[in-house]
Amino acid sequence: MNLSSRLSAHLERGKVGFPTTLASSVGVIMASPVILTVTSGFGIGGDTFALAMLIAFVMMQAQLTTFAEAAAILPTTGSVYDYISCGMGRFFAITGALSAYLIVHIFAGTAETILAGIMALVNFEHLNTLATSYNASWMVGVGLVVIFGLLNAFGIEAFGKAEIVLTFGMWSTLVIFGIAGLLSPPAVALPGWFGSALDVSDPFAVFSLVGMAMFMFVGCELVTPMAPEIKRSAWVIPRAMALGLCGVAACMALYGAALSHQVENVVVDAEHHVRLLDTPMAIPAFAGQVMGEFGKYWLGVGLLLAGAATINTLMAAVPRILYGMVLDGALPKAFAYLHPRFKTPVVGIAVAVLIPCVHAFAIQGDLERIIPMVLAAVCAWGVAYLLVTLSVVLLRIRRPDLPRAYKSPLFPLPQIVSSIGIVLAIIYIAPPGMPRSAVYIPFGIMIGLTAVYALFWTLCVQRVNPFKPVPVEQVLMQALDKSEREEVQFDRLTSLG
Repeated sequence: MNLSSRLSAHLERGKVGFPTTLASSVGVIMASPVILTVTSGFGIGGDTFALAMLIAFVMMQAQLTTFAEAAAILPTTGSVYDYISCGMGRFFAITGALSAYLIVHIFAGTAETILAGIMALVNFEHLNTLATSYNASWMVGVGLVVIFGLLNAFGIEAFGKAEIVLTFGMWSTLVIFGIAGLLSPPAVALPGWFGSALDVSDPFAVFSLVGMAMFMFVGCELVTPMAPEIKRSAWVIPRAMALGLCGVAACMALYGAALSHQVENVVVDAEHHVRLLDTPMAIPAFAGQVMGEFGKYWLGVGLLLAGAATINTLMAAVPRILYGMVLDGALPKAFAYLHPRFKTPVVGIAVAVLIPCVHAFAIQGDLERIIPMVLAAVCAWGVAYLLVTLSVVLLRIRRPDLPRAYKSPLFPLPQIVSSIGIVLAIIYIAPPGMPRSAVYIPFGIMIGLTAVYALFWTLCVQRVNPFKPVPVEQVLMQALDKSEREEVQFDRLTSLG
């Protein structure tokens, strides 16, 4: 039995099925920053933002085929790191993986930590007043990060059971509110279905909204580090990601249309040009308009579930990605430590907990920093997506012999579509009224530091050629557990004898 066949047999013993994989794909997307970004996006662009959302959806459907093929070739916990290392070498692999998950965690993870409590508590007037007086609303998210960090330290089974319930709760809540809002008599007279009328006179203005719209869909690939624990991963992963994106798009379209019909986007801060849909207060206004006080409480609980679902997914995926990188020596060995009983990467989980908590405390839950952080996270995701796409294309050219249980259809059309869209979205990342420097400066600092670390680590610690691709077979060997690796080595020695 060859190495690929052994790995396939190894993966058949996975514990995670399609429902949990789908929930994980949706769970990281159905986040409080996403809901606030969508709310603000429809307030800014109306029907034009809906078009930007459609463009982002097509881009991400194309992108997921690339991730699905990469995961079929390399079903490993290292995920993005392994895909890029085999295509472009360790320097780009370290830079891309840390950009996709560590930098994103610094920005988007912090945004979720801050908003998880704020978005929920605004629906409970008395609690919100009390928490706001102490500037403590955002600390609810810090508590959730700690709780789900502990939950994931107890193993993948606990994560899976919680994720299905949390994700379904948030998705169904937004769908119900969206349908109810559209069935209710409109409270606002609109020139378009989603607010302001469609305006395509300036295509670049449309692309300035695509970055915000992309944030609705990026992150669905966070299921790929779970590939070793997913049954029939090559079949499950692409279908879970595709269906998850469709579910999110439908949910957000319903929510956006209903919100626009029920809540007038009035000015709440004339000095800073802030409108209602730019703030979390749009949420209770929408809920109250559709279902009264009961609706506020229901949506408040739903948003708390959204924060919990996203944080739960991050606490499961990020540490496992770091663990996969350690196997190739890309990070300090401490990240390879596994709990003696639960076999979970507890050091990685601790780091995943500390990053958003410390960052949230450092900026004291400042809401004005949220959208720039979200867009900086989109830039980081975009860079990683481009590197993964280029790596999959290079592997198609250099290694056509590799077994591919899933192949991206119509290759290379999806790769061209997604790459062009991502580049344009990064170039025109800032929406109207926001300077691009607010996004580019923090992102540029973090990606620069990451690249410096990657070059230093590969040259001075690993002492390897930073740009030499890693053999796929070497990465597959690392994906097997210790007993399986010993068995493969024994077979090779026997054949030599």
